[in-house]
Amino acid sequence: MPSAKAELMKLFYILRGIVSGLNSCKHFALFFDWFYPDHFGIITKALIAFIDDDDLVLVIFKLLCEMVNNRCSRLRFDAWNINGLIVFKESAKIVV
Repeated sequence: MPSAKAELMKLFYILRGIVSGLNSCKHFALFFDWFYPDHFGIITKALIAFIDDDDLVLVIFKLLCEMVNNRCSRLRFDAWNINGLIVFKESAKIVV
């Protein structure tokens, strides 16, 4: 399983880089509409499979930290766009 771990680490590093480059609400919303709910489950499945691997868990938590970071006001918490609330809800479920 070392190759699976390495591929997952690459994937989460790439996703973190993409999320860190999203500086507007519109761009973050486009990414999040693609990522949630179809691909967000990858995070949970990776954590279940590699819960004892500190390196992979750290990379996943760094990705989640970047997603919940409201830099440049890219997350919105209004009634028309609930992506901000979903990000915090799903991140809290994973952390707990």
